[in-house]
Amino acid sequence: MKKVILSIAFVAAGLFTLSTIQAANTTNGQPVIEATFDDDGFVDVKFDALNKKVQASINVLKETCDIDSIMYNAEKQITKVEVTIKEDQSKKTIYFDNEGVETTWEKPVK
Repeated sequence: MKKVILSIAFVAAGLFTLSTIQAANTTNGQPVIEATFDDDGFVDVKFDALNKKVQASINVLKETCDIDSIMYNAEKQITKVEVTIKEDQSKKTIYFDNEGVETTWEKPVK
């Protein structure tokens, strides 16, 4: 009789241990992280690769702003210039068409 009770106790302890381990594995699962990036079609470009009209417009900006980055969208033929205004250190994004004229840009709706 003692052997039967002892056997039942061992089985119960084993089941308890297995369920505890399984529960711990379930709660310690890795969180899923999903990163999405907005692709507005602009790619980094060197100043020398731009046409003369856009270069002239950017040179005018250099008097009052520090140029942070220059990007170009070949499909829309728009140049995106990110600047820091020297006077108050605020950031601004300016868009130029291929004629060097400042224009507006709206991100495409997905």
